[in-house]
Amino acid sequence: MEHLEFQMFANEILSRLPTKCVARLRCVSKQWRYELSSHLFAIIHYRRTAKYEDRKLITLTKSSIDLHNLISGKVDISSRKIISFPVDTCLSNLTILASEYGLLLIFIHWLPNELILWNPTTNQFLNLCDKKPKFFFDLKKDAVGIYIDSSNDVKILLLQCRKDDVVPRVYSRNTCEWKTLTLLKGPDYGSSLYWLSSGTLCNNVLYFPSPHYWTPAKSYTIAFDVDSETFSKVSIPQCTDVIGRQSSFFKIRNTLHMFIFGNTPEKK
Repeated sequence: MEHLEFQMFANEILSRLPTKCVARLRCVSKQWRYELSSHLFAIIHYRRTAKYEDRKLITLTKSSIDLHNLISGKVDISSRKIISFPVDTCLSNLTILASEYGLLLIFIHWLPNELILWNPTTNQFLNLCDKKPKFFFDLKKDAVGIYIDSSNDVKILLLQCRKDDVVPRVYSRNTCEWKTLTLLKGPDYGSSLYWLSSGTLCNNVLYFPSPHYWTPAKSYTIAFDVDSETFSKVSIPQCTDVIGRQSSFFKIRNTLHMFIFGNTPEKK
């Protein structure tokens, strides 16, 4: 009963405090450290503090990871603070793949290849690789997306393309385990998918665009419903007034961007 009462106190009261105050309160006792370091508290705290005008911007360069304050939508240059990455590697080997609720999904390429889930606020991280690094993630072939389900569990969707086959896998932060899902039936997606970027989350759906540079008419998008954990195929509206393959490619990309965010391209 005492545990539940303190948990309610932490989630309802302490979650409204600034991040620095929460960090100090973790030193009060083991119980405080446990509750204030829990995944549920982190989600609640982020959702409440994200409403404030003062937010943070992280920039990754070859020499440093910089943290700036965002005040009323503008970067405060004077607030620059250099933070360290918890894994010993050259910063030029890091690529930010996705982000959600203050968590960053980082790819470390070269040797070894690793996929890292990192919380810059607490500097805690998880290495998501459960296989040999060189067989786990391929930046040129695979795609990833990050989301939070209805139970407040942080999940990572990984689409691994191996030998003309795409294997979708989902990682759960709560269970620290991967599970394999089933992709759509039909064509050979492994030999036809060309990922444009990591997944874009909108209205509990992750979208993965698959543009065909040489044949724009064959371009489409793979949609993943995070609630039902099922896939669907979405056609991309075609542009008929485009001259040149390169222009067509960029028009499809821009059309897809507007489509994902609920806007309809104007007809000419």
